[in-house]
This record gives sequence, C-alpha cells and structure tokens, in this order.
Amino acid sequence: MIHIDPSATAIRDAAALFQNVLADGVLAWSSQTADGFAANALGPQTYDAWVPATLPATLSVALLAASECDTAAIIGHTLGSSGATVLVEWLNGSTWTTAASVTPEDDRDIAMLFGAQEASQWRIRITGPSAPAIGVAMIGQRLRIPDGVRSGYVPLILALDVELSPSVTVRGQYVGTFMKRTGGGTSIPLATQDRQWIEGDARPFVAHYNAGRPFIWMSCPDLLPDDVAYCWRSGGTLKASYGAGARRGDLSLEVSAYHG
Repeated sequence: MIHIDPSATAIRDAAALFQNVLADGVLAWSSQTADGFAANALGPQTYDAWVPATLPATLSVALLAASECDTAAIIGHTLGSSGATVLVEWLNGSTWTTAASVTPEDDRDIAMLFGAQEASQWRIRITGPSAPAIGVAMIGQRLRIPDGVRSGYVPLILALDVELSPSVTVRGQYVGTFMKRTGGGTSIPLATQDRQWIEGDARPFVAHYNAGRPFIWMSCPDLLPDDVAYCWRSGGTLKASYGAGARRGDLSLEVSAYHG
C-alpha cells in the first residue's frame, strides 16, 4: 500500500527506495523489548522486528550532515492489527515536524511519499493502543526512473508465487492443502534510458542491486498504489545494453519479493 501525502511530487514516476538514513547515523529509540531490539528494524532481514515496550515510541537517527528524504517504508509490520499509527518526522530547528502519517487498515507493506525535506535528524514515531512489530523501517530519497517500465511488465501484486503441499490418502482421495511458502517474483523491464542517467543517477542503485541488497520497488504510486514490494535481485547482474550511437540503453531487473 502506498500512502501519498499532498506535498509529494512526481507521484506517477516509477521509483526505487534503496538508501536508508536510519542506518547512516547514530540510532536512538524510546524503548524495546527483550526479543524485539530496535536495531532489528534496520534489516535487511524481515524475520525479526523492533517491538517497542510502550507507546508512543520513536526510532530516530542523528546524521553527520543533512540528508534530503521524500519517502519512507515499513515492511513486515503489525500496525494494522495493532490499531497503530506511524508518523515520519524530521527535526526542524528544535521542533519535530510531521512529513507523513498513516493509520493502516491491515498489515500490508507500506510506502509513504511526501514532499522532499532536508534534515540531519529523522525519526519514525508510533502511536496507538498497543505496540506493533516493525520488521524493516526505511527513510530516504527514492530514485526516480525516467519513463517508467516497458509494456509487458507484470506488477508484483499479480506475480505472487504460492507453493502448495496437497494431502491425499493412499487411495488418492483429496484431503486438503496447506501453503508451504509464499513470495513473488517478476521481470521489471525499464523503458529505454538515457546513458547519462544510467551512468550517473542510477550508478549507486546498480551497485546496490548487483550486491543482492534489498530495495523498495514502486511502478506508479498514483495509479498502482498496491504495486509496492520489498525486493532483491534473483537473476543476473544489472547491465545496460546500448543501442546505435550508445546514447540510450536498455535495463531489466529480475527480482524476488517479500509480500507482507
């Protein structure tokens, strides 16, 4: 689910969020439980979580230099079932200012888009009646992808893989089925890109992707608000194939995804 604050711009641009300022500075938190450490929210794994001991709760970072951010993501959470609200805030002088907030109806993964702000301190704040689990929390600036994806792209919401284990009797009677594993995967063919973008703006993301590190993918936040997922490389490394004159290149991502 993608929440778009009225201050957000470029809301129809395909984008990837791969930089997380929460991991770039000194992390601080209001509380944590014995088996729900705050540092768990930095990921990249999704199997553990930060569980605050009390609410309201904060997870904040102090950076050496101001960083511009316009996106946040919460992966593998129980905000919906806990009835909690998540707020993304930045320190404006001595005042914490809200960039975006949402009270989700369920526990689907969340991306929050807001107007770009530059600050040296950022935080996630949780309010509500009971403490949720936060698997991965990210705040950063999304990489916007010019012209988005080519035709043939299958949104991740439609690319769910469900591995089943059916049960039958010795005589072949159907007894039932249970799910062994769910996940997702798809090919993301990007529109032909300018070489300057590939070798400039996209270079840090290419290195991140090739190293197999996870990122948030959004194909078109405004028109496809459900097409958001925590992804990582499942195929070969990301390489550009240049056409005549080497002015523009083709890129395609092969990804697996976590569906929370």
